[in-house]
Amino acid sequence: MERPGYRTEGTEAEKADGADSRARVAFLILELSIGGAEKALFQLVTTLDRKRFTPVVYVVSGRPEDWKNSFAPAIRANGIEVVELGLRGVVDAPASLWKLRRRLKRDRVDVLQCFMFHANMLGRLAGRLAGVPVVCSGVRVAERDAPLRLWLDRATRRLVDVWVCVGESVAAFTRETCGIPADRVVSIPNGITEPAATPQACVNSGRRRMIAVGRLTRQKGFDWLLEHADSWLTPEVERDWELWIVGDGEERDALKRLCAEKKLDDFVRFMGWREDAKELIASSDLFLLPSRWEGMPNALLEAAAAGRATLCRDVEGVAEILGGNAFEQRSAPDNVGEWRDKLLRLIEDGSLRETLGERNRRRVLTEFTVESTTRRYEALWTRLLNNNGTFLRSRTRG
Repeated sequence: MERPGYRTEGTEAEKADGADSRARVAFLILELSIGGAEKALFQLVTTLDRKRFTPVVYVVSGRPEDWKNSFAPAIRANGIEVVELGLRGVVDAPASLWKLRRRLKRDRVDVLQCFMFHANMLGRLAGRLAGVPVVCSGVRVAERDAPLRLWLDRATRRLVDVWVCVGESVAAFTRETCGIPADRVVSIPNGITEPAATPQACVNSGRRRMIAVGRLTRQKGFDWLLEHADSWLTPEVERDWELWIVGDGEERDALKRLCAEKKLDDFVRFMGWREDAKELIASSDLFLLPSRWEGMPNALLEAAAAGRATLCRDVEGVAEILGGNAFEQRSAPDNVGEWRDKLLRLIEDGSLRETLGERNRRRVLTEFTVESTTRRYEALWTRLLNNNGTFLRSRTRG
């Protein structure tokens, strides 16, 4: 008996090895450069149950620079096809939409799982034009500074079966801001792998290291961190500690100018994009997350998994990751005094850093595994396919 939504056609070889019963799952993302969403996609596609699902990855962007330091080679090394759609600018959007529609039909895709805004928009249009049974949008951050994006999400919400949010706080934001019914929004957090080793505290140039990692954009709040550094950067802290900022992005030059204005050049080191960012986090003494908004910050998961104490502005995902360990490690988003007091306590109390770091490690390596994340995605797709991808849309039709 045919299962609704599943492919039933295939070559004789496919039928012989059971491939015709596997659901074809397509993943759509803007690019595969090294970042949080891209890493989450890589982990998901490479840990799928290949006896039940056949993955393929479509990449929207066609810019050559997006393939440098990319997950694409590692994905292909796992025997998964990666398809470039060739979008280099707005003028390419119609052609990329049509190319994606053709590929979805040709590949007989059963589930289209999109990641982030641009892929969500392109995917939900192409998916419906191609007749894909199940279309899921992935929401990785709470788009608090993007009213146009939120309006477009609301305008096209009927094209989506389920919105997969990276955490409960992002799910609540999506339901409330975009007007999505609760039964069409699910929360599946990022997963983390256990570090190969947990290095001891690392001294650099005679000083301990605090570290902040992420793209150098307004969202990540590095400007806020530097702007208010004079509230907590005492002569003793500057003597004994240094701050590494790991990442690259559009605000790099502006942040360097801010450092010069604040006379922080001897305290702050801009490390640029680093392939070994995970190891740098693990060998640091304290992790900082000054973001203005988030989803489920991967860098915080990496820091917690490595047994590092943290201080975070209380944005999406922080409370979910830290759980009962959050009080000493989070500060109200714009409360500079609270940030100062908690940061100075963590700087001064090595025993507290060690205790919180161990609690963080135990929590995330139990609650946020890659395997549990993948199994939750698989269960969601199976449920939707078994209902032919129409049961949720029928509730909101008209």
